[in-house]
Amino acid sequence: MATRFSFYYAAIFLAVGIHLPFWPAWLAFRGLDAAEISLILSVGVWIRAFANPFIAHFADRSGAHRMIIMISAGGGVITYALFGIADGFWMLFVVNIMASAMFMALIPLGENLASRASVEHGFDYGRVRLWGSITFILAAYAGGWMVEKTGDAAILWMIVAAMIAAFIAGFGLPKRPARDPASVQRVRFPALALMRQKKFLVFIAAVSLLQSSHAVLYVFGTIHWRAAGISDDVIGALWAEGVIAEIILFAFSGAVVVRLSPIRLMWIAAVAGIVRWAVLAGTADVTTLFATQWLHGLTFGAAHLAAMHHMLRTVPEHMSASAQSLYSGFAIGLVMGLMMMVTGWLYEGYSGGAFYAMIALSAAGGAAAVWLARLEDRKPD
Repeated sequence: MATRFSFYYAAIFLAVGIHLPFWPAWLAFRGLDAAEISLILSVGVWIRAFANPFIAHFADRSGAHRMIIMISAGGGVITYALFGIADGFWMLFVVNIMASAMFMALIPLGENLASRASVEHGFDYGRVRLWGSITFILAAYAGGWMVEKTGDAAILWMIVAAMIAAFIAGFGLPKRPARDPASVQRVRFPALALMRQKKFLVFIAAVSLLQSSHAVLYVFGTIHWRAAGISDDVIGALWAEGVIAEIILFAFSGAVVVRLSPIRLMWIAAVAGIVRWAVLAGTADVTTLFATQWLHGLTFGAAHLAAMHHMLRTVPEHMSASAQSLYSGFAIGLVMGLMMMVTGWLYEGYSGGAFYAMIALSAAGGAAAVWLARLEDRKPD
């Protein structure tokens, strides 16, 4: 069972490893300016906030996670291929909405299946998840090499090929058992029930702030480093280094979560973010970048591990897909999308100084985690 999920994570993060560092460069290749790129990316991420809870509602009530994943992956292949014939900003904008709706559902539904299966089948979630990170590294490095050799046009077709791999990997995922009719009837709208819980809302606020602090890096990291004269293969290596640290954390996640609670992991992510964004704001020196990129293992990895284990410990199984979709929809969706849109203005006005704004988000995420810790000490919702 662990092998099946490892293959699925590898396929999904093959696409992410090409999309995250190089998709902004492809949009620039198609003639979009900084503001248009940030709008395209932010709207794509917002789809998580609105589409994912709707999709997860059907998954929680039916248990048909695998079928929904297969439909989404197949739709992703088609919609990303449509970018090849889209012309002009508005056509790209419309295709982006469709492609994002397909692609964004694959990660939270897969994460939900994997985290629950890790409990039922006794495997370490982190050691399965790390295969996604390993593939991200290979994709980012190989993608940088391919772009260096063939040009930015290849970026799109590498993503289409990765989506085909995700569709194939979906066949190996397990089916969830049919839902208990009593639990389905008791909670008709799991997402709304979760959103009425104060502790869950504070949790979402904390991880949303921590994850959205990556907005400038995700949108303009590659473009900023290119402008500083760094080659694409070195940029790919920089992205890969950050994920190596993430892999190391996931490899030892079983021991980590025994010693550190999810809230403590959030605090660590916040402190690491304050340091990381201060460095990136101040320099694009390659040596310094290589010396600090390992902090991604904490700014992203620790925050994500905290979120997954917090939900696994506090959310009932029949509401788990909705909880996962809300985490994805807000932490890597609505809040991230808003910040991505703002980054266009920040980067045009301040270039690398835009990273200073990310320090505030990391600090706010740490403060929200402190609030969550105080709520955890009180009577449960």
